[in-house]
Amino acid sequence: MLELKFYKEVFVNLIRENEIRVPVLIIGGGPVGLACAIELSWRGVECLLVEQRDGSINHPKMNQVGVRTVEFCRRWGTSELVKKNSIPEDFPRSVHFLTATSGHQLAHYDFPARIDEPCLNSPEAIQRCSQLYFDPILRDHAKTLGGPKFSYSHSLKNFEQDNTGVTAEIVSLDTDSSTTVRADYMIACDGADSGVRDALGIKLEGDSSMNYNINAYFRSTNHELLFKHGPAVMQWIIDGEGVWADIVSINGNDLWRFSFMRAERGQILSKEEIGQYLRKAVGCDFEFEIISVLPWERRRVVAECFQDRRILLCGDAVHQMSPTGGFGMNTGIQEAVDASWKVAAVVQGWGGHKLVETYDIERRPVAWSIVNEAARNYNQFAKLPKGGDITLDTKDSEELRKSIGDTIYAEKFDREYDMEGVPLGYRYNKSPIILSDDSFEIPFEVMNYTPTARPGHRAPHAWLSDGRSTLDLFGQGITLLNFGQNIDFNFIQESARTRKIPLRIETVDNTKIHELYERKFILVRPDGHVAWRGDEISQDFGKILDVIRGA
Repeated sequence: MLELKFYKEVFVNLIRENEIRVPVLIIGGGPVGLACAIELSWRGVECLLVEQRDGSINHPKMNQVGVRTVEFCRRWGTSELVKKNSIPEDFPRSVHFLTATSGHQLAHYDFPARIDEPCLNSPEAIQRCSQLYFDPILRDHAKTLGGPKFSYSHSLKNFEQDNTGVTAEIVSLDTDSSTTVRADYMIACDGADSGVRDALGIKLEGDSSMNYNINAYFRSTNHELLFKHGPAVMQWIIDGEGVWADIVSINGNDLWRFSFMRAERGQILSKEEIGQYLRKAVGCDFEFEIISVLPWERRRVVAECFQDRRILLCGDAVHQMSPTGGFGMNTGIQEAVDASWKVAAVVQGWGGHKLVETYDIERRPVAWSIVNEAARNYNQFAKLPKGGDITLDTKDSEELRKSIGDTIYAEKFDREYDMEGVPLGYRYNKSPIILSDDSFEIPFEVMNYTPTARPGHRAPHAWLSDGRSTLDLFGQGITLLNFGQNIDFNFIQESARTRKIPLRIETVDNTKIHELYERKFILVRPDGHVAWRGDEISQDFGKILDVIRGA
């Protein structure tokens, strides 16, 4: 596993002149803020990341890196590190529903290990890579790009914006000294209790409290009790009143996360107290070490807007969802990529004055869709039959256990773990920088993804003859896919040059991929979504480019 390094970094310019100028200021150094720093730097845009913590991960909240996130890691050059620091490829991704890990099994879904399941619609796969390892991977890679600077143990004290930028005051938590930062844009990734969101007066809409939970991050090697029914990434613990806990395997070996789902509002449990609930979930006493305890609240909320002029918000600052599905961080990283490429385009001089404002238009509907799906998964638990003690070896207990198991299968509880449509099927149909065509819109499905190059959708993956994925052709600027048409591209390149647009023309001589993309010419945005497609390119191609760049 990747070595964990805990340290502090201070941006050198904070010591010099007490005032700095940077194109983009990022508030928050979790995985979403780090993704912004990488995406901006990968595009050649300097940024300053301000984080009030020291950069260490004391209690991992996230354990699943979704397939779309791994695709972004692929473009950044970190996907192999993510794989190496994930649960082993031969570890089964099974999910168990139990009275206790050493008790009765009520139902189970046996998903194969990654090594046994090829990826058809992506060059990558979902990885069970804990935040323990994922955050340092992003942080260390960002440092190699040269563009981002980090200011740990600093907080944002206040800020204001005008027509040309944002002025912020940041304060050292060690020395109490303050520094003024002037930036063209500010991206706030400062979490569920976002001070930036509150200062802007942006409200959260939805269910502010679904239930209260307390997590315990613990260590144990007792596989005989914890994996009595076989290795599993997730084990739900159920009694006569429903689901009350879960146990997640973090690394497939000795690190685990236990969630107690019946905590009361404001309840705090000591390590000893949460340990008693953990023993109940396992079904007996066993050897373990509680490393940390963290209370949290399950919510279904989305911000009423995702940006205010030159300030964009990402991640938990604009949506908070049930972890059922593992969507939270992954949704935030989608936002980080969308916000960053648009801000970068404007900073670099080719993005139009309308480009950045499409961030809210595109991302907020997607966030609502995912937040609702996560809540749906959690609300499924309410459908389970209730009764008496289901641990007894009696006829009544046996019948209740069978009824619970039958309900789990009938209500398709596996949807939460087999949902390729969520990370790959989201689309930007109503975006003003997408030029739709008259093709049939494929309905969105959670459990099934149908590849399509319809404008607004993620450009589909296919393997090229040289071993690359089509996804490897996209990213740095706008990409024009040409499926074998022999035309003069000079006027196209000139249209891009006059607008300072980084445009690459990629010719793909492959009949099957052409059939997948359905048109002779495809324009793909920097984030990998199709912006336009057609069978002809006219002399007024510049008008198409103007729409895509938000002019």
